[in-house]
Amino acid sequence: MAERQAIYDAESDALLKRNKAGGMLGLVVLSLLELPAFRNDSVHLPLKDLMIFLSDLDRGRDHPWSAPVNFGGTSITNTAQSELKVWVRAAYGVLRENGFRPVEAYRRIANGLTSNGRSGRNGRPVRWQKVQTWCLEAEALRDEQVKDTVQRWWTDFRANTAAINIVDDWSQPVAEREVAGRFADLCWSLPHLRDRSVSGGSE
Repeated sequence: MAERQAIYDAESDALLKRNKAGGMLGLVVLSLLELPAFRNDSVHLPLKDLMIFLSDLDRGRDHPWSAPVNFGGTSITNTAQSELKVWVRAAYGVLRENGFRPVEAYRRIANGLTSNGRSGRNGRPVRWQKVQTWCLEAEALRDEQVKDTVQRWWTDFRANTAAINIVDDWSQPVAEREVAGRFADLCWSLPHLRDRSVSGGSE
């Protein structure tokens, strides 16, 4: 499954990626059915329904789940991008607590997002003003949970002697503020942030 996952992540074609996601879901179902609690039960059926949905899309067939729910005035921001915004707000909190002024923090995050493969409108670098907009949005349900996670990671990172004693080109220890900046930079390469694999650019 790890080998299949690596192939999935390397796929650049959106339709083939969807097909591979369905295949991975099938492997998960097969693995679950090896467990006694699942073998003689129907608890896996929602996952099978998801596989049927993906299969219908691959075969060009209609499926009742394929129509988006229209709430009227719904934001164009998709789920993966909304998730990214939550992590951006959490990283912004760490930067602010460690000496970054607001615009400095927005710029640091925008540069980090760009250097990790995100893009803004028309493929341009992510603008710091876009990060500012995200940080000023009302918090989502997941904000507190993600903030707690990021704060825990920051505490661990800060407590790591190797992280604190990073040296610059002049062999001088990096200031605490810059340690926080480098910590924030690392956030955007985390594999669980799926906005790049399923969502395209950041705007």
